[in-house]
Amino acid sequence: MIPQQCPAATSWDVSHSVSQRKSLLGRSGKRFDDLAGQSTVNNLLVLRSICHERKPEHTLEIGLLFGASTAVIAACYRDHGIEGRGQHIAVDPYQRTVWDDAGRITLEDAGLREYVTVLDEFSNAALPRLVTEGWQCDLAYVDGSHLFEDVFVDFYYVNQLLRENGIVLFDDSTDPHVRKVLRFIQHNRGDSYRQLDLTGHRPPAAQTLKYRIGQRFGRVQLTGFQKIGKSRRPWNAPLVRF
Repeated sequence: MIPQQCPAATSWDVSHSVSQRKSLLGRSGKRFDDLAGQSTVNNLLVLRSICHERKPEHTLEIGLLFGASTAVIAACYRDHGIEGRGQHIAVDPYQRTVWDDAGRITLEDAGLREYVTVLDEFSNAALPRLVTEGWQCDLAYVDGSHLFEDVFVDFYYVNQLLRENGIVLFDDSTDPHVRKVLRFIQHNRGDSYRQLDLTGHRPPAAQTLKYRIGQRFGRVQLTGFQKIGKSRRPWNAPLVRF
């Protein structure tokens, strides 16, 4: 469990605190010693930088897990003096079971619980309901199942939920399943999505030549796109191979 955060802890404090954890206890006392599944500190700082620059009103996350990225997004709302009203939605069907509420505990320890609405269900059920309800977001962070079909379905619905000029970020984008979805967007959705250069959002020490080369060739862990408008493709548009 991370040390108790004071109410005034900034998103910078939170990002470093959650990234330095070595273990975590769940609600029933279940111990997690392998926290490798949570976002890296560099990804958390990029996420923090984008949230501060964009100042989103509503945000979406697929995959809560141990709550590291969720806490950083929520802390950014607090940094801006915004009252918590569940404006960040985190979807995770395994939060209460497999993860023993570890993500919720992270938010509680950081005093950020009121900023987050947790949906304990699969994204392929939660996201279409949000579409039906007319809910929209300005930023989406996709880090759930990495199977191609699941990531593709997540993007399909995120596209409908994302406001124009909104940002969608894909974690673990070197994974072959995730990378396949990214190639679909690059080759088939260029009329409505523009890939972002995230270099400027990384800490100076992380803006290395190796990272720039990796980004150019699609070999980085975090990839982002901005929605630049509605798709103009006709219903029978040819599929560009990806």
